[in-house]
Formats: sequence, structure tokens, C-alpha cells
Amino acid sequence: MHQLFSLVLGQRDLSRAGDLFSLEDGEIEDCLSEALEHIKAISCSQDYLTNDNDQAVVEICITRITTAIRETQSIERHGAALVSLWESCLEHNLQPQGKDEDTPHAKIASDITSCILQNYNRPLVMALAVPVAVRFLQRGNRELSRNMSSYLSLAAIAKAELLAEHTEAITCSVLEGNHMLLRVLPSVYPLQPQPIHQRIAHLLAMTPQLDAAGRQHLLRLLQMVAEEHPLVLGSQVPCLMSYLSDPALSDTVLGVLVDVSQASPASLTAFLPRLRGMGQQQSALLGHVAKIHGAVGMTSEDEARSSLLYLVSLLASMEHSVHHTLLLEIRRLTDRYGGLLGGGGKDIYRMSNSFTAIARLLARRLEAAGACRSEEEAEDLCKPSEADSGGSVGEDDQRLAVKIQAFEEKMVEEVAEAPADDSSPAPQRRYSLGQAARDERREMRFNRSKSLALHAVRSRSINSDNGQEDGVELTSEALQGEGPHSPDTPEGEAPSPTPLDPTSATELLITQSPSDQEPSDPGDRGPRDGGGDSPQDTDRLWTHMRDNLDAIKAFCAEMAKQIPAPEHCVIEDSSRGCVAKLSFSCPLKGHYCLYSKSSFSLCSCQPHLWIHIMLLLQQSKSSEPLSCQHEAVQRLKALWERTQLKGSHSFSLAMTQSVTPHKKDLDSVQIQLEDVRFFDLFGYSEEEGSWLCFMCNNPEKATVVNQDGQPLIEGKLKEKQVRWKFIKRWKTRYFTLAGNQLLFRKGKSKDELDDSTIELSKVQSVKVVAKKRRDRGLPRAFEIFTDSKSYVLKAQDEKHAEEWLQCINVAVAQAKERENREATTYL
Repeated sequence: MHQLFSLVLGQRDLSRAGDLFSLEDGEIEDCLSEALEHIKAISCSQDYLTNDNDQAVVEICITRITTAIRETQSIERHGAALVSLWESCLEHNLQPQGKDEDTPHAKIASDITSCILQNYNRPLVMALAVPVAVRFLQRGNRELSRNMSSYLSLAAIAKAELLAEHTEAITCSVLEGNHMLLRVLPSVYPLQPQPIHQRIAHLLAMTPQLDAAGRQHLLRLLQMVAEEHPLVLGSQVPCLMSYLSDPALSDTVLGVLVDVSQASPASLTAFLPRLRGMGQQQSALLGHVAKIHGAVGMTSEDEARSSLLYLVSLLASMEHSVHHTLLLEIRRLTDRYGGLLGGGGKDIYRMSNSFTAIARLLARRLEAAGACRSEEEAEDLCKPSEADSGGSVGEDDQRLAVKIQAFEEKMVEEVAEAPADDSSPAPQRRYSLGQAARDERREMRFNRSKSLALHAVRSRSINSDNGQEDGVELTSEALQGEGPHSPDTPEGEAPSPTPLDPTSATELLITQSPSDQEPSDPGDRGPRDGGGDSPQDTDRLWTHMRDNLDAIKAFCAEMAKQIPAPEHCVIEDSSRGCVAKLSFSCPLKGHYCLYSKSSFSLCSCQPHLWIHIMLLLQQSKSSEPLSCQHEAVQRLKALWERTQLKGSHSFSLAMTQSVTPHKKDLDSVQIQLEDVRFFDLFGYSEEEGSWLCFMCNNPEKATVVNQDGQPLIEGKLKEKQVRWKFIKRWKTRYFTLAGNQLLFRKGKSKDELDDSTIELSKVQSVKVVAKKRRDRGLPRAFEIFTDSKSYVLKAQDEKHAEEWLQCINVAVAQAKERENREATTYL
């Protein structure tokens, strides 16, 4: 051992300990292991805990040794001695004695930890260190455990097998509150799953206690368990379902439930209604919900029928991205239980490229199959015990003829759904430019395809009677549509129907080819003046409103408190497409009303959504279902037609696709209203049952705002002095908002002179200055734009920023309303 080390450690000479740092690292490298053995002997002596001199000598020597090991990269040479000293600390008390005061041995362990575990990519060192590090996790020192967890996470990435045998200890440490170690569990799970399986319920129960990072690591672990051993989670389905209400967890948890449903479908049966409600609220989750229904439906024919009805209802109304999943699940169920569709389900998929048409045909076939099943059961009760086994060929032909006739009647019935003139047996269609030639070719293909379809019925009937399985297969082309997309078809819409779907073809022609004499959609026609047809037969919108009147009223009762109804709406063209210019005013129009002569304007890129919202709010005010002939509906339809693109849905068809808008769409509307500070100026009044302006909602504040010289708000704000974003130079000013002016003084006190003024009537807008993504909380800065200048101001915190923003917006609206009143009086 080096002479200076011998002197310092042998005689515990604190005065010479500092001289160790004057030695070169190479001079002492050979004796570091020996020095560590001496330090271990000193730290294990009986009087070490009370001998401050020995503690100081040991701390200095350990610092010099760990520094030399790092600089010379000799950790593998001296690792055994260093780990031995580290392990000896476990034999002593490591619990803090006072507030943030570590014991002498806890200090030694802390100094050595980083030197050892930062070499997590060296297998020889980690093989020695990991067993000791895991023991430190169980000693209760939080600071040591936190440091160990950080390094062990890195070790798990580099060499997971070193930690695998300690999976149980690591899992227990996680359950005791060491959440940082959660990131280790996905790495060790494939090697040692059993300890985690035994504690999976406890791990799930701690989810609410975790931060965002901890939840992600736990979700990753659950995904691995669901993929490898889904039955382990079968008993945890109720707990998993309870986390679906959290938007940050719902998608991953549903993916886990999909895997569980494949292995244990019975565990999900009781939760199907709740899953359907979740799918209604968040359409992005419908793919997972459909797969779970498909898995549960495979358990029995009754479950299959229930699941099939739900999946078919989705097929007609959901967005295009979900259709492939829905068709696959429907096909699985109909393959497993062929009797659900009366034995002819496979041909339906070839009947059309329109998912709406396929859904309609499936629904009808399900209804017909259910009716046939009931009749067969009734006939079975009346049949004699012995049946005549001598059926003739003539009886078979008769049954075949009945099937073909029924099929032809069905095809004709579906074509006849389009309105037909009394003088012509075929539907009258209006043609756009170039449509005649295309329709002629379509008619030829339809006749040929009808013959093929009838031949398919004949073949299926003969094969089924002979006990053979028919050979029609659902190919990927059938799932995605048998024809290519037309270049005129917008992306995301269903492709043009093929000739095998006469209903969809007729609807598409009528929808895309509006005439001057006839409505463009069968559902847009109101009751006929002389035909005697009732609204039920001719008005799709009326029927939809009638069937869902209670649900619409209940929905609007809540939505009206969150989203206001526009007073005016104008559709205009812009570079981004059609936009809706919406105007909102205050219905009360009190003495100090902000919008009695003016209105709050909003430009939205979601005109279709606003038209749907206005229609629902209009329906909620009426006790009778609205029809397409209603005056308000006609106005909304005119707005819709201004926005309509080629190939898009007609007004009545679009308004009846779903009862209410999706939650994510309503959230986007609220976010836009927040962005333009609408809720600073308006609030919902329970007493009036409508949205009132700030002044009419708060009459007690109106006198303060309109009293000359009385400030609405005052205080210190920081003003940005330099306009460039990368230079942050702020100057504190004292601001006062009173009357028609925002005054600010050059100094920090309201008593200082040299005022500057911003005329509120000249303010064009007030906008929040967006923070950088890495910053937390709400923005504190906002910018005031006038006709000649802009001001960037910053409050001391988010709360004060919100107060200033609301007061400035109210004062600006008040100033402009005052100008409008004066102009009106003058005129």
C-alpha cells in the first residue's frame, strides 16, 4: 500500500488525508483494493459510530479511491473489494437519525453506489453488485433506494437476466412505494413471470397512486401479461374496467381486455353494455369494443346473435377505418353459427361495396332468420313423431322455386325503395353531365350480376340440400370493396356501389344528382300534398327525430350548458374550404349588456358539426319531431348544401347517421370557444336557461365597470421590451384598467407619474402567448393587439393571468358596445 495511505489509514491522521489528492492516479492504482480492506476494518470497529475523526478520514479516503477508479477505469480490477465494503454497510443501521441526516454507514454506501452502478454495462461488475443492490432496497432508506432504482433500471436494459432472479424482491419493493422500479418489471417479466403473476392484483390496485411515467410502465407490463398469459388477468377484469374512464388509460386497457377476451370471453360478458357506452363516447375505441363483442359472441349462439346485432348497427354508422374490423368479426360469427342468417350469409358480402347497404341487408336477414326460427319451432311442435322420408324430386324443385322467387322479390323490393313515378314501373332518375353513359353500363352489369346472384342461390340450395357446404368465400377484396375507388369519391367515404347493390346505387344516383323538380334524397321529402303518404313513409329526418326524441332532449339539456346556440350562421368559402361564421349575442339585453347592439363572432372550420348542433337544439325546443319541411330545418339544409362536396351525404342522411355528435367533436368545439376567450364574456345562466353576457350575468359588477375612475382591476404586470422571441427582457409596470382605458406607469408603483394609455375601443384582439411544450401549467403571458401596436404582458402566475384576461376582454367588449350605441343614437 502506498506510504501516504498507510499513514492516513494506519494512524487515522486527518491532517494528512487531504494530501492524498496531490498524488497521481497511476501512483495509487495498485493499492486501492488493499486500502478498501483497511477502510472496511475501520468502519466495522465498535467506536466508529461515535468517532468523528475516523468518519472524516474514511469519507476522504473513499472519495479519493472512487475518483482514482473512475479515472483509471479499473472498476473490474477493484470491483470485488469495493462491493465487499459496500455490502458491509448492510450489517449496520442505515435509517436516517434526524431530518435529512444519514448515518455514517449510509454515507459510505451512498458514496460507493454511483461508482459501482454507473458501470451497468459491465456484466462482471453487475454480477457482483446486483445481489447487494437488491438487498439495499429492503433496508428502508428512501434516498438509497431511489439511487439504486435509477441504476437498476439501466442495468435491466443492458442485462435483464442479472435481475431476473431478484424479480420477487423488486416487485415487493415496488408495492412498498418504490415506484421507480416499475420500469424494471417489463424487462424481467419474460424471464421470471411467476412472482409478478402472484402480485398482479396488488400492482393493478396501485394505479391511481402512480404518476404518468409509472402508469406507462405498468401498462406496458399489463400488455405483456395479456399477450403471454391472458388468463392471469381474467379475474382482474372488474378492476381493469374501472380504469376505462381515464382517457390516458382507456386505449391501452381496452387492448389488454381484447387479449383477455380471446382466452376468457366469459369474464367480459357482464361488461358488454358498459363497453358499448364507452364506444359511443369515444369512437376511436370501437375497434377494440368490436373485437371483444366478437370474442364473447363465439361462446354461444345467443351471445352471437346479440353481438351480431350490435356489430351490424355499427357497420351502418361508423367511420370507414372501423369497417374492416367490424366485417371480420361479423364474418367470424356467421361462419361459426351459420343459422343466424338463415344459411345464406356469405353472399351478402358480395352484394355491395357500400357498408351501409351490407348492414341493411344483414339486419334484414337477421330479422328474417329470427322469424323463420320462431316459425320452425312452432312447426316442430305440430309435426307428427314420424316424418315421411319419401320426399320426391318435385318437392325439392318446389322448394328451390320458392327460394328463387323470394330472392327476386327481395331484389325488386330494394330497388323499389327509391321513389317511382306512377306512370313508370322503374324509378325515375335525374342525370348529371356524363351520367347517362355510366348508368347504361351499370344497368348492363346489374342484369348480369343478378343472374349470377340467382345462380348462387340455386347452387347454395342444392348444396345445402345435399349436405354440402357452399363455396363462397369472403376475400380481402370483398371486405375492402370489390371495385377500386372512383377518383371522384372523397377519401374516407365509401366507394360507389357495385351493380349487386341496387338500393345503394339508386340512393347514390339520386343523392349525387339533385334535380330542380325532385328533392335530392328520399329522406329530404316531406309529406306529399296530394299523394296521401304519411311522414313516416317519406321523411327520413322526421322518423329519426320521432324515434330518438327523448334521447335528443336529454342530450341537449346537458349540451346547452356547455355549448351555446349561435344566433346567426353564414357559410363562406375560404382557402381552407368552407367555414361557418357564427354570431352570438345576449338575449337579456340589459342596461349594461355587452352585446345588445353588437355580437360576438367566431369563425369555425367545422360547419357540418355546428349545423348538427343547431338542428338538435332546435329539436329540443319542439315537442313534435321536426320534418324536412319545417322552416328552421329548411334554413339549416340550405347551409348544409353550401358546404356539400361532390359525393358527400345529403342533409337528411348525414343528420340521421348518429343520434348525437361524438364526444371528441364536442370537446373540439369547447376548445375553440376557450381559445377565442368566449367564456370570459359569456356564461350559462341556470335562472334564465340561456347564455348571458358577463354584465347581464353579474349585474353587481356592472356599476363598478361603468363608474368613472373606478378601476376594474389593477396591479403589476411585466411588459416585454424587446420584440424578438429569443430575447427575454421584461420590465415591471403598474397597470390600471378603468373605463375605456388601460393605463400603465413606467415605474412599479401606482403613485409614480408618466402614464401611458391603451384605448380599449381600438383593441382588435387579446390572445394568449403559447408556452413551450416542456413548460408546465397554463400560460402567464398574453398579447394585446391595437390598430397600430401590440403589447406583450405577463402576470405573476396563471391565476392572475386569467383574471386580467377576463377583465380586459369584458372592458374591450364594453367599450365597443358603447361606441355602437353612440353610433346608433347618432344615426
